[in-house]
Formats: sequence, structure tokens, C-alpha cells
Amino acid sequence: MTRAGRTGAATAGPAPVADFFRSVDSAPKDYAVDRPPGGVNGFLVTFIGIAVLAMCTRTVLVYTQVIHSSTDLVILAGGRGGVVFPLRIFLAAFFLTYALYAYSNAWRRAFLAVSLLGKFLVFCLAVDIVSWVLHESGIVTISVFGAQMLSGLAALAIFPHTILRQAQLPETITPPAGSRIAARSFAVLAGCLLFSALGAVIALHVFGEAVDRLKDWAILGGIGAGVFLMQQLLAASTAVIGAGALRRSRKLEFAPPIGVLVPAHNEAHSIAATVAAVDTAALSYAGRIHVYVVDNASTDGTREAAESAIADCTHITGRVLDCPTPGKAIALNLGIEHIAEDFVVRIDADTVIGDDCLRHAMRHFAEPDVGCVGGIPMPMEERTWIDKCRLIEVYMRHGFYQVSLDGYDGVMGIPGMFAIYRRDQVRAVGGMVTGMNGEDTDICMRLTAAGYRSVADPRAVYYSETPASFAHLREQRTRWFRSIYHLAGRNRRMLFDFRTMAGTFVLPFNLVNAARRAMLAPLLIFTVIATMIFGATFPGMRWQPIVATLLGMSMILTIIVCAMWRSSSVKYIPMYIAFRVLRSYFTLAAALTLIYPPMRPRVPQRWRPAVRATRVDVLGRRLRAVRWHRASDRSTADGS
Repeated sequence: MTRAGRTGAATAGPAPVADFFRSVDSAPKDYAVDRPPGGVNGFLVTFIGIAVLAMCTRTVLVYTQVIHSSTDLVILAGGRGGVVFPLRIFLAAFFLTYALYAYSNAWRRAFLAVSLLGKFLVFCLAVDIVSWVLHESGIVTISVFGAQMLSGLAALAIFPHTILRQAQLPETITPPAGSRIAARSFAVLAGCLLFSALGAVIALHVFGEAVDRLKDWAILGGIGAGVFLMQQLLAASTAVIGAGALRRSRKLEFAPPIGVLVPAHNEAHSIAATVAAVDTAALSYAGRIHVYVVDNASTDGTREAAESAIADCTHITGRVLDCPTPGKAIALNLGIEHIAEDFVVRIDADTVIGDDCLRHAMRHFAEPDVGCVGGIPMPMEERTWIDKCRLIEVYMRHGFYQVSLDGYDGVMGIPGMFAIYRRDQVRAVGGMVTGMNGEDTDICMRLTAAGYRSVADPRAVYYSETPASFAHLREQRTRWFRSIYHLAGRNRRMLFDFRTMAGTFVLPFNLVNAARRAMLAPLLIFTVIATMIFGATFPGMRWQPIVATLLGMSMILTIIVCAMWRSSSVKYIPMYIAFRVLRSYFTLAAALTLIYPPMRPRVPQRWRPAVRATRVDVLGRRLRAVRWHRASDRSTADGS
């Protein structure tokens, strides 16, 4: 169905967005650099070279009997089983390659390499020594595989921790004063964690034979079968509670006057459909609606198209505001200052809302502690492979995981394509941040810190453009995935502060998940190298745990969720699995666009060699002295 069919507006087919996806917000100059695709491709080629060199060195050491064939940089491993996969070698190669390709000078890259590898080495040594002591004392035996699993979990934390410590990120702010985590939210999360942990333990021990078979089929595995199973059980249990909370909130009625804010930069091709969709949605919304289109330094006919579209509306009023300074956050702040209504509905200019979207979303504000509400961003069409993969992604991200976050008030951000805020609260926490990626999530985090919660309701349906080209997809995802570091840098005081679920649990999890996603594509490449070329030197090596990170329980959960939403969408899942690898490529690209401030070695004064003044230096000092005396003489003459 075309956009016109969904909104009832008399518009033509999909807008030609291929030439309109770039903006001044794509790569903020202070915190990101727009690196070409060759940067990521070079990373992967260099990674392959380092991995092959490391495995060749290891093979030589094995055949010369210097080390045991099952060694994966694990010491004191006797009696604790063998290596299933050379995970530590992979992580060391990944860290080294990332440091080599970080955007900075040679000294900073060297320091970054020492920092990443040093932290990882210290942790691995500590795990191996403690495991050996516990084994030798007969207290408990931590297998070599268990030690590797712990190393992998530590690496997922070391990577974002090092980035936050060394990258050039937005200045850290003090979060607004607000209440601590509600007892109910904490109890729900704690109860679901206990349930999922017990469920994973029971599954691994009671159904041991079935679990082993699932491991052989690469259904269970990854960094640890129990970890992945527990993660899916946690998401499912909290989603059930979140769905119940949404059902209760949907019974409320609330329809105050609202101001619809549409920032538009060169959106003449799509702004009419956006405004017409709001006019159609007004039929089912009882309150008054006024549209504010902010023409953000457009060079096409955006203003004229917006004025014409507003004039054609029959159920809403509106106006066009001028914002000559480029930047979406700048345009949003200008619009918020002009809005007279108590509630601000933010809609991107390439988005059309569903007929009942406003009615479904606004009713949640009947609860006074709700500060932001969003919906589900469905793709406008299902023609291209990007559209189809996006559909599955939306079902999982917004139709399932956001609902699970609703269960314990853990919604960290609402996408800016469609989001509703309390105007006064947005102004009280400082408005939209400028000059960084992720301003839509940042405002939600600050509202959460101020004591308000965010709600994501899948019944509030809206339709947004999907990328029309690979270049657009790359720009979009690089910007999205880079925002997690910008957000964490700006809101790092919320990390583990026990004031909000977003800062205490969700933001750290997203940082770890971003590290896992960045490592996925290199991990798959490393698996092929280790299995196909060096498999003979690892008698116990298995590929199933690695493949299970891509398939496994997450694939089963994806099938279930998509079948519940729309059974015909299940056929897109194989394509979506390949898309997840591409998404890993973009996540890695985002990490490589971060800027690291240049570094210079500090040389003590007594070690610095004496530098003789050259004739050029002496002449320069004399010229500067002559200029100073002439300027002094002129000023004296003027004064007299």
C-alpha cells in the first residue's frame, strides 16, 4: 500500500529520498568524523592479517611443543578441560586492530592498544589464577570454557569502558534531580531476573540431553548457553508484564490541545504527506491540534509546500516557522519556544502517522508521571530488501523489546520520528541537546532522571521512510549506532546511579550490546579462519557456539514474535539474519568514526636536550622586538 493509501492524502508514490538523506547532524564535527567505507574494509583486512599471523605463530609453537595444542592464551589450565574456541586470541586481535584504526595520532593509538590489551590481559590472568586456586583447593572447578566465557564477558565491558575514558565525547552533565527507582520497577526486574536464571539452570541441568542436542544444532550456545537462554527468558517475562501495563494504561482517556512540531530541512518532497496525515488523525482525536512546521535552512521549496499543505487541511490549523541555523535540535528548540500548547508532538518530515496514532498515544499522559510517549515505526512499503529487513527489526525492537522495557519502566529512549513530550518538562531539563547524535534519546533520559517515565505503545502506529540506497542505510545506521557513545558520554553520571532503570540497567546493557554487535562480523570471519585453516591444531574446537550467537535462541524468539505480529513476515527472517551481520558492519563503522584527541609523550625537563638557537630564531626574535618598539612609539605619540 502506498503512503497515500494509508493516510488518505492525494499524494503520489514514495518520495525520492535517495538525494535527501544527508544533513548537518550526520557526523557532529566535534565528536565524529565521516570516514569512508574503506576505513571499515581496511580494518577487516588488517584484522584478518593479524588473526592469521597470531594463529600461525600459535601453530608453530604447538608443533615445536612449546605450548599445548588446546591453549588459547589460558594458563594453569591442567585438569579443567580443553578449549572449545580460541576466543581470547580473537579478542586480542580485535582490540589491537581497533587501536590501529582509531581516528587519532600514533601516540594515542599506541596508548589505546596498551589500554585495551592491558585491561584484558590483567583480567585473564586474574581469572586463570583464581580458577586454578579454586580447582587445586577442591572448592569448585571452573572449566577452561568457563574461564573463556568470563573473558568474553569482560571484553564486552572493557571495550565501551575504554571508549568512554579516551574518546572525545559530549561534555558530561549533571542529571536533573528526581526520585530513585520505584520499588515496583525494581521488584519486577529482580523477580524476572530470578525467574530467568532459575529457568536457565533448570533447562541446562534437568534437560541436559536435549540441551546438548540443541548445542549441536547451534540453537544454544554463544558465549554461554545459559547466558543466552537467560537473556531470552528475561525479555519474554518482562514483555508479558509490559503488555499488561500497557493494557491498563490504554483504558484511560485524555485529549488536551496539542502542538505538532515538524522540523523540515529540504523536505518539499514529503512534507505535504506528513501534514495531511496529521489532519486525518485529527478525526479520531478530540482535542485541538495546531501544526508548527519549522523550515530549517531549506534550499528547496519546503516552506511553500508546507504552507500549501496546511492551507488544504480541514481539521487542524498551523503555521510555518523559519529557523535559518541548520540542525534538527536547533529547529526543535525554536519550535518548542513558539508552541503554546502543553504537549508537543514531534514528527519527522518523512514520517506519516496512522489514523488513530494520536488518540492511542495521548491517553498515556493521563498518568502524571509519564513524560514521553512513542509508538511503532512501520516501514511505508515492503518492496526492497531493506524494507523487509526493517519490518522484522521493527517487530523485534519496537513490538517486543520496547514492550519488555515498559514492564519495569526501563524505556531509555523514544525515536524522534514520532514522540510526544510535556512541553514545560522538556524546557525544565534544558531542551534538546545540539551538536551530538541521539538527541531524541537524550531528552528521554533527562526526563527520566527528573522523575518521569517513557512509554512505548505499539498501538500508536506511524510510517517512516526506509533508506532508499545502501549509502543512505550506511549513513543512517552509523549515526544511530554512534549515538550510544555520545549518550553515555553526556549522561555518564547516570550509569549505575540507582536513580533510574535507564541509567542503572538499560544503558550499561546497551553499551555491552553495542560492543557485542561490533565484534560479530569479525568473529564470524575469525571462525572461518580458525575452522578451515587451523582446525587441526584445536582438537576440541567447535563452530556451533559461534554460529549460535547469530542464530540460536534469538532466532527462535524472532520467529515467535513475527508470527504473533504477522505470520507472513516469517519468510523475511533468513534475510534479516544476513542483515544482522551487515548491522554489525555498521556498528563497527560507528565505533571507528569516534574521535580520539591526539596524544604527545611527556618528556621530563631534565631529559630534554638543549636546543641551540639558530640564526633564523635569532633573526625572528629581533624582528618581533623591532615591531614591538615601533608599536610602542606610535601609541606614545597618539597619547601625547
